[in-house]
Amino acid sequence: MRYGMVLDLDKCIGCYTCVVACKMLYGTRPGVDYNGVEVVEWGEYPNARQRFVLTMCMHCENAQCVSVCPTEATYTTEEGVVLVDYDKCIGCGACVTACPYGQRHLVKDDVTSFEGVVLPFEEEAAERLNVVEKCVFCYGRVKSGKQPMCTVHCPGQCRIFGDLDDPESEVSKYIKENNAVQIKGTSIYYVLPEGMDRSLLPKDNVVYAAAVNTQENKVEESKEVAEEKRGINKGAVAVGIIGAGAVLGGAVYKMSKDKSKKDNNDEEMKGGDK
Repeated sequence: MRYGMVLDLDKCIGCYTCVVACKMLYGTRPGVDYNGVEVVEWGEYPNARQRFVLTMCMHCENAQCVSVCPTEATYTTEEGVVLVDYDKCIGCGACVTACPYGQRHLVKDDVTSFEGVVLPFEEEAAERLNVVEKCVFCYGRVKSGKQPMCTVHCPGQCRIFGDLDDPESEVSKYIKENNAVQIKGTSIYYVLPEGMDRSLLPKDNVVYAAAVNTQENKVEESKEVAEEKRGINKGAVAVGIIGAGAVLGGAVYKMSKDKSKKDNNDEEMKGGDK
């Protein structure tokens, strides 16, 4: 079983109900939204078009946020859902930096919707501070047989969630029937409106992963080159010392030999004087 979601942008009306429903469920602080709605435009008058791109944690297959977490607070479940253990999170922000989609939120400010007041739906979130939050596919609800809250309340029914590994699941059928485009390396699919270019969607995660790997390889190569250069320099110094020693030794030997020859000549001259 592998959970995933289709976001049908042809049906999205940009009402932000998904954002509000999620916020009410998790009581997130001001400015912390697990779901996002971005306006995109293409074409020119009189054929200009506008649509909404829904954004969220992409629940990547090989999530960079998981690999960089020093305490293993961020982890992936057997169903492919990326979660955060708030008890283990130390708020270092490494995962926030590593996320290629900007969908992780480090909660630093102890603020609520109304100053000095904690609303009933904010009580749980008010206990979370200096930790990272994100979309979790409503994992608790899903495990109890329910749907993610954003899916339930979407008036356009443009969010379809389910088991990607089951060809008979609603989400799998929807992907096939509507030619949904997968953001490679993630659990998220999009249905594009007519005329909308693929470049307006989030980039494939494999592209980011390749870029990260390339950068890491460059760093390692630089280290190896530096080590190699240090080794060459050490060797050069050693050879230089040995060479210098040989030259110095030769010079000393020559001086000693010349002195010995001079002493012999002096002795011969003294003998002649006698």
